[in-house]
Amino acid sequence: MINVIFGAGETGKRALSKYGKKNVVFFVDNDTAKSGSFIFGIPVRYFKDCIEDLRTAHIIIACKAWKTIEKQLLSFNLRNYEIYGNSGYIDIPELVLNPYVEERPVNKKWLREEINRQVKEIEPDAMFDHVEIETINRCNGVCSFCPVNRNNDVRVYRRMDDSVFEKIIDELAEMNYRGRIALFSNNEPLLDDRIVKFHEMTRKKLPNARMHLCTNGTLLSLDIFTALMENLDELIIDNYNQELLLIPNAKIIFDYCENHADLKSKVTIVLRKPNEILTSRGGDSPNKVREKSEADVSCLLPYKQLIIRPDGKVSLCCNDALGKCTLGDVSLNSLSEIWNGREFRNIRKKMREGRINIPRCRYCDTLFLC
Repeated sequence: MINVIFGAGETGKRALSKYGKKNVVFFVDNDTAKSGSFIFGIPVRYFKDCIEDLRTAHIIIACKAWKTIEKQLLSFNLRNYEIYGNSGYIDIPELVLNPYVEERPVNKKWLREEINRQVKEIEPDAMFDHVEIETINRCNGVCSFCPVNRNNDVRVYRRMDDSVFEKIIDELAEMNYRGRIALFSNNEPLLDDRIVKFHEMTRKKLPNARMHLCTNGTLLSLDIFTALMENLDELIIDNYNQELLLIPNAKIIFDYCENHADLKSKVTIVLRKPNEILTSRGGDSPNKVREKSEADVSCLLPYKQLIIRPDGKVSLCCNDALGKCTLGDVSLNSLSEIWNGREFRNIRKKMREGRINIPRCRYCDTLFLC
């Protein structure tokens, strides 16, 4: 049986690096303009022109709109497929990812339409599938685009009480939570000396959840790394260096993983520049002009994310780095009560009409499929 990658974009290329050129016969895409082109010598075909060939193929869905493609395949009774990268964030065989290589402009028109379409299809009673718990609200980074870099952070210092953390995890365990969970949000998680202990507790009580962690790596010793990997499904090291060179700690982890195949598959070192302009972070990014560029577009995050700050308060989403919009308090209410409460329901109702009616969102230009 042949392998086919559905998605002739950047995600499709990453999937190809995982499965190998010799194991993929062709790419398929819904964009007629890509038909007849080649990706590393492998032809790209238009979906409607190869439906019959797909009936005897194993299809690897590799695109951001995987939910839409899954429905499309099922509508043609094409059921032999898998979804690349659905569980983790980065799924490539290489240890180091350089996102600046062959950068291509994002098709924002398509992305806006896909986000709006998915928001309209979300069931009203759908629960969150992504939890971020910020146990300490500090970062030691100086990234120019970040509103909470150590030179710009205006937040009052907070460190989550153990009892609050345990309450959150216990409630998730009662729900038999199986989604993604991360013990960080807008912070550097290794600044909390309890981080290894917290991961141990989380894994013990949430054995079916997928646990990932992002760190800038500056505090990541080999001992902390090996302790964390006992419980993590995925570790992403954001290696900040303007010349895209590995920082010393990342180099140590790189060398160690090269000799430990079981860890190599769970770790990605992402080369990042500390000085660049990215998204507006809800209008709070210190190096980007505030503008209502995406005010008419919906957003999936209030339907997917539960972001908990160190004081137990729940933020609107991960882009609300300063916690300006609070939708609940886990110290006073259960996670379910907060998620289904008036504040969250009101945000989700307004979001179906776009960001313009939500003050915290109208200046946000993040376009994200999750």
